[in-house]
Amino acid sequence: MPDLTARTEAELARIAGLAPGRVGVFALHVESGRALGLHPHEFFPMASTVKVPIAMAVLARVDKGELKLSDMIEVDPLEMNPSGPLGEEFFHPGVALSVLNLMEPMITRSDNTATDVMLRLVNGPAGVQRYLTELRLEGIRPSRTIRDLLGVLYGIPIPAQGSMRDAIRALSPAAYAAAKSKAQMPNPEYFHDERDQATPAAMVELLRRLWQCDGVSRLAHETLVDIMGRTSTGVRRIAGRLPPGVKTADKTGSASGTTNDCGFIFLPGGAGTVALCVYVKACPLPPEEREVVIADLARTVYAHFLISA
Repeated sequence: MPDLTARTEAELARIAGLAPGRVGVFALHVESGRALGLHPHEFFPMASTVKVPIAMAVLARVDKGELKLSDMIEVDPLEMNPSGPLGEEFFHPGVALSVLNLMEPMITRSDNTATDVMLRLVNGPAGVQRYLTELRLEGIRPSRTIRDLLGVLYGIPIPAQGSMRDAIRALSPAAYAAAKSKAQMPNPEYFHDERDQATPAAMVELLRRLWQCDGVSRLAHETLVDIMGRTSTGVRRIAGRLPPGVKTADKTGSASGTTNDCGFIFLPGGAGTVALCVYVKACPLPPEEREVVIADLARTVYAHFLISA
């Protein structure tokens, strides 16, 4: 259906043009292999969509018998980061959660503390990269811990002692407001940095591997897709304009001038599964307006594959 595909991709470009900056889209109808794209091989900051490959790397260790989902993992007080239930609700030493109970908020609520704990379990970003290399998957570059990224996003020094959560809480009201604004608006130091970036096409290929259990275990598939189906941070993104009752499973990402979402749309009527990644970078619009663009792009992708299935 070359005419329909060309028309749909032209509409994706038109919608993306409503967001100043740069937008990348890749969508794959998993069962048929048909695809749609807009700048699919360009690199974009992953923000918290990096938590998908992190989770998959942890689940690979579970598959090898090196970890159990029930293993209790202590949280180092230095790993406490802002954003998410762990950093917001646990202010005293003595926190320990199972691997599964760390993975859940890392995905569903984008918990930054849980993420750095999970990174520790796979020997840091380099361990995630080794896992991706084992999958022979290029185009995804995990490079830094969330603690290190937050120093760039908020524009504050990484404390030699103490957590990033406590460093941010110690800021004066004016300094906190400035740091929060910096973390939301475009920051060239962030979006021009080649580290912690991915292409939409590479992220969709990772999602395809997960969905089709291609080099990924059935346990990893069932565990992670189930958790992604409970994500609460993306209701206005991929799912935002889909018809009532259409199910999704996704992972969002948000940072300086960046608003992302990647995951699955489950087409009704047995029409198949769409793996979709939308990345927005260097965009001066408020985050909620970037979300509208993502939602409109996702609805266009949904309609295309539902009609052409």
